[in-house]
Amino acid sequence: MNQFDQNDPNRQNKLDPSLGYLLTILRDIPILNTAPTDPPKYQISFALYENGSTRRFYVFFNGAWRFVTLT
Repeated sequence: MNQFDQNDPNRQNKLDPSLGYLLTILRDIPILNTAPTDPPKYQISFALYENGSTRRFYVFFNGAWRFVTLT
């Protein structure tokens, strides 16, 4: 293993095997101007929604989009 492999955040972690998956879904959280409706690529996904006056943080979990309004 070289120095670049040690710094790669997506490499397999022996203590937490799901770390690579979590980093993948958190890496690119889309910012949308319409509320999400389609099922995402992963079973658990995140999205930010903003229309100028409303900001929401969406989470796709158990087959449905849920949100929290941000201030």
